[in-house]
Amino acid sequence: MDASRHSGFRRFVVWDFDGDRALCSFPVSHGSGSVHSHVRSAYARFSNEDGSHLSSLGKALVAERYEGRYGVAYRMDGLEESNSNLRSRNVVLHGWQYTTSFTIFPIPTVGSWGCPVLSRRAMRRVDEILQKENRVVLWVYN
Repeated sequence: MDASRHSGFRRFVVWDFDGDRALCSFPVSHGSGSVHSHVRSAYARFSNEDGSHLSSLGKALVAERYEGRYGVAYRMDGLEESNSNLRSRNVVLHGWQYTTSFTIFPIPTVGSWGCPVLSRRAMRRVDEILQKENRVVLWVYN
């Protein structure tokens, strides 16, 4: 997830390292922050603190799949100091009906409370891929 890009662009890319190619790419929402969580920002700010409602930078191991409030989701374990609290903050990869599958620039995607959030359609595609793989890393960089 290239968090330096405007959220209305396709910035979540599933990369096939064996084939050296992108399998798919989608817009992805990021944390909007706790102070002005109703305001949509096209560019992410970052924190690893509980209650910040901001996304965290760094590499994370995509962990167990589960069915939650937003459907299929994946817990994540931060692998770096900058995202070591992902699990305790309940920051997960999930889909949501209000996130788009299509580029909407210059309009930003809706904000989340820190989670990388795909559209439901995109999450179905990513879920298909994740169920066939193990030891997948999600890298959020700026």
